[in-house]
This record gives sequence, C-alpha cells and structure tokens, in this order.
Amino acid sequence: MGISYLFNLERVLLKKIDEINSDIKSFYIDSFVSMSVLFNKYLNQLSYIDKLSLENKNNQHYKILYEKKLNQLKELNKNINLQINNDYQYEKIKVLSYYKFNDFSRVIIDKNNIENNKIVALLTLDGYSAGIVFNKEKKTIAYLNQNSRSNYTVFIGSNNAPGITSGMDDSGKLIIKYIPIWKDIKVGDEIITSSMDNIYPYGIKVGRVTDIIVNENTKNVKAEVYADTFSNRYYYIYDKNSSNTNDK
Repeated sequence: MGISYLFNLERVLLKKIDEINSDIKSFYIDSFVSMSVLFNKYLNQLSYIDKLSLENKNNQHYKILYEKKLNQLKELNKNINLQINNDYQYEKIKVLSYYKFNDFSRVIIDKNNIENNKIVALLTLDGYSAGIVFNKEKKTIAYLNQNSRSNYTVFIGSNNAPGITSGMDDSGKLIIKYIPIWKDIKVGDEIITSSMDNIYPYGIKVGRVTDIIVNENTKNVKAEVYADTFSNRYYYIYDKNSSNTNDK
C-alpha cells in the first residue's frame, strides 16, 4: 500500500514537473520568438535608417546640383539682352594677346571675318558693354572701354540723355561726353547703350554715373562701369545683321 502511494506520488510529481517544464519551455520559446521579432524589427529599422541616410545623401547631392544649375540659370538670365534681339547675332571669342605690350586697352581676338569698315559691339560674358571691335592691319582688334577710341552712343538716366563714351580716366572711370547741357542727369543714374550708332542694340548696361562736369555748352559725366575688361579672356562680339559704313 505504501509503495503504491509512493508510485502515485511520483507520477503526480513527474506530471507537475512536466507541466512546469512545459511552462518554462513555453516561456522561453515565447521569449525567444519575441526577442527574434524585436531583433528583426531592429535590423529592419537599421536597414531603413541606412536607406534614409542614403536618400538624404542623394538629396544633398541633388540639392547641390540644383543650386549650381540655379546659379547658372541666374547667370544666363543676365545675358537676356543677347537672346531677345533678332537683329543681332553674337559669337563667343577669345583674346589672343595685347595689340601692343604697353597698351592694355587694345587686344587681338580670334575672329578674322569681320567686314572691312564695320564696327561691332563687344560684351562681357555676363552681358555688359566692353568696347568695340573692327579690323585693323589685317587683324581683328578689340578697343576696350579704357581706350579713348572706344566710342559708342549711350543713354543716361530716366530722361535718356544722350552721350558718347570716350575712354577712361586714370582712376578707371568711364568718360562720357557731348551730353546736352539742358538734359537733367544725376549721380547714380544708370547708363545703357542707345543703339543710335548701329553698333550696340538698345539697352545693354554700361554703368552708373559717379561725377557730373558742366561745360560751357555740354555736360560730361564719369561713370563706374559694370564690365571687368582687365582680367577677361573671353567675350561676345555682337554683330548687327547689316553693314555699318562708319570708318574708324
């Protein structure tokens, strides 16, 4: 009887132990599954973070490219005067050398098919007036704004006071002469090309008035020019599609 009781007790204990082991196994299995799920979720988050990081890096790259293209577009917009006038054609040219070594105001350019006795406009790549171009001694010479023979007609201020460029003074100011004395002009007025000489089209920007000199019958002004002509190697020549018969 005692032995039977012990066997029954052992069976009961074994059953309880099995149940406890099952519960423990189930707990560990559930814990393992939960940890696996969390670990996989963590790995997925890491992968997603890496993906976002890569996308962000690509976006930064595209942002830089966009800003670069935007700046290029802004530069192109400065040249809008070159694009809207169908009466003129323009061509990019390169400076080959100075015409004379002791004269920085005249340069030889790589253009050799300009008609004799024809004067064409010279512009910087950002669209400002830089001087005039014509053939001389079988060479094509650009007379920059600094040269006293770089003469083209301009309008000054809102009243369109006419004048003619006449080189620069020793301080680098552009000199404009022959302005009618009755025309109202003031310091700060913008100067543009007038097209009255058939060299430049109307509206190319030249500079701004800094000084006004009143003579007996006319006015002169000095101006701060927009064009940087001392350091440029490339320009546009701007050629009207009809001959200019002025001699230079």
